Amino acid sequence: MIIDTLTVPDMPWINEYSWNSRTANTQFASSGALIVEVAQRQAGRPIVLQDDMLTRATVNALVAHAEATPGEFDITLGDGRQFTVMWDFAAGPISADPLQNETDPDNTSLLMGVTLRFMTI
Repeated sequence: MIIDTLTVPDMPWINEYSWNSRTANTQFASSGALIVEVAQRQAGRPIVLQDDMLTRATVNALVAHAEATPGEFDITLGDGRQFTVMWDFAAGPISADPLQNETDPDNTSLLMGVTLRFMTI
């Protein structure tokens, strides 16, 4: 999988089927009739990728990318699908927890529950 210029291990897209490309707004007219407006969403699809474990070096590289890249970039998933995205700063772009509490972790230390959050542009 490629995130902009970073190659990282393939990660499952955990919310792939929880988004609807259509949106609707309903309201009642003064006559009591129901007015329904349906539109196709143009962007904003959340992409949440999650892995059990990644190295601290990989997560640090992703954190550095998120901090240095406030705008759009491309990701290519392991199956070849490509999306133009930006980090989802509203939800927090990256989260991870150490596998074990180490007083002096190095770049080979493992982090678990790694979650990457993007939204399509």
